[in-house]
Amino acid sequence: MRQGTRLLLTGFLWVVFAVRGGFLLAQETQRLGDGNDGNRSPYAHWIDLLDEKGVKIRATDKNPQPFSTRKTCGECHDYETISKGWHFATAAPSDPAGRPAQPWVLRDSRTRTQIPISSRGWKGTFTPEQLGLSSMDLLNLIGSHIPGGGYGEMEADPKDPQQMVRRQISGNFEINCMTCHNGDPRQDSNMAALQATRQNYRWVAAASSGLAVVNGTASALSDFFDPEFDEGIKTTYNDGIFNKEGQVFLDITSRCPPTRCYFCHSSQDLNISESEEWTRDEDVHLSAGLICADCHRHGKDHRISRGFQKDDSARASLTCEGCHLRDAAAAVPENGRLGAPRPAHWGIPTIHFEKLTCTACHSGTWPKEQVGQWRTSRIHKIGLHGKHSLDLRQPHVYGPVFLKGEDGKIGPYRLFWPAYWGVIKEDRVAPLHPTMVLKSAAAILDQNQEKENDWLSLTEEQIAAVLKRLSSEETEAVYIAGGRMYRQSENGLKSCLHPAAEPYAWAMAHDVRVGEQSLGARSCDDCHTTNSPFFFGTVMADSPVSGQSRFVEMVQLQGIRRLYIWFFNFSFLFRPWMKAISLAACGLAALVVLTYVLRAVAFLSRRALEDKT
Repeated sequence: MRQGTRLLLTGFLWVVFAVRGGFLLAQETQRLGDGNDGNRSPYAHWIDLLDEKGVKIRATDKNPQPFSTRKTCGECHDYETISKGWHFATAAPSDPAGRPAQPWVLRDSRTRTQIPISSRGWKGTFTPEQLGLSSMDLLNLIGSHIPGGGYGEMEADPKDPQQMVRRQISGNFEINCMTCHNGDPRQDSNMAALQATRQNYRWVAAASSGLAVVNGTASALSDFFDPEFDEGIKTTYNDGIFNKEGQVFLDITSRCPPTRCYFCHSSQDLNISESEEWTRDEDVHLSAGLICADCHRHGKDHRISRGFQKDDSARASLTCEGCHLRDAAAAVPENGRLGAPRPAHWGIPTIHFEKLTCTACHSGTWPKEQVGQWRTSRIHKIGLHGKHSLDLRQPHVYGPVFLKGEDGKIGPYRLFWPAYWGVIKEDRVAPLHPTMVLKSAAAILDQNQEKENDWLSLTEEQIAAVLKRLSSEETEAVYIAGGRMYRQSENGLKSCLHPAAEPYAWAMAHDVRVGEQSLGARSCDDCHTTNSPFFFGTVMADSPVSGQSRFVEMVQLQGIRRLYIWFFNFSFLFRPWMKAISLAACGLAALVVLTYVLRAVAFLSRRALEDKT
């Protein structure tokens, strides 16, 4: 009996301890930074700086380590949840891919290659894995213009010892929370990019935050470097940032300044000279006092609204329609979010709203007869000090190009034409990494050093020779460039249009113009003429192949029959006459009706008078 009682008591205590442990665990999952008690006063961030091992960094440390955002910020905020946000979940995207956006580009001038890269499955892009890019390879390619996380925290492939050694030296590229949330004007995006180009991934947050100075280059260190004990890379924290308790004050803001977004999300119109940049107006929303975060909002999960998702009401309300065309008849009036005016669109046939996006008329630069070139932060790595003088134009990005989106509506896009060597697998073209091409055909590709439209040009003889080197009995090699696919045949080199050679395009949504500067504000002739750039403007399909660059009309890219739209626009020449004739006919008909009405009134008046007499 005593033994049974003892067992029951022991079991009861185990249950109590288990319940208590579960309760404490539940408490631990709710971090200080995850809750909201309704008070909008910001929290003063006097916090401990922790290194990647969770050890507190002190002013007296002889060889201080860079602070870790995972450990430091993760003390109060759910780092794992944040890591699944849009900007960080690059290796394993958790959000739906949604509308195609700007890709990363693998570019190599020797092989005449420019390949769009994304892990989100957008049509026309390839994943890093398809190109044989390791996480380190990708970081070396894109690290200067990412906020960390994703591929930056992937474990190195154990089958590649060299990659594992280099990742141990460079460290993980953790989410750099400071990039967006540090309100200190000393936050330096260029310094973050510089550290990434040096493969100093472990040091990015510390060096760019203004809290420390980092000296050294991980990519230049030997494989035997130990970051904990060796001083090949030295972190020096600024004097006076630690208080008596060894804590540091961080000026944390929940409203990311637009200037932080600009580093990765800027674009430059190469048709406007640098001396004329000051003449350009700001996006109408920014001019009105809004910031990027007003529309691109998110919760603690950092699943940022991209301005077009309509999978839930919260995101739908942050689209053009959501802000400007809300339901005024709702129980609670909803139109005019953030003071957005409700457009009248007087006289515009409703078919325009079925066929066009809002941005088609209101966003980007005015359509031109020949579409101009652009540079972007992510593709051309603009924003790095000292790089502007290099005049980096490739890949040639063109815009605005008016194309049909997945919803069938025409809107403004930017695009570039992919170029790469590949092999045909199951009627699809699989790209080859430039290093694989150079192993087989470097001598052939280096024969011609002449330039054509910024490219190292290629002759058809060179293409045929390279394809012969890359092909085998099992595989057929091809070359994609300028919207065409080049392949060998019994009669020699042939080229043809192919889906794999189609341009990769992504929507333009910003640089919104005021209503008075929108398409159609003057008249229908802004779009509906027989030479309207909206339909008949041309974009160059540039190619390194000698003499193969060509111009493509917008209607061809839109999938609209040229003859149909030409005659349709031609009809607008007669529409003023039609209006005049219609008005005249209506006036004549009114006179006829009025005549008969007056005659009827006169007749009735005479009858009434006769009846009285």
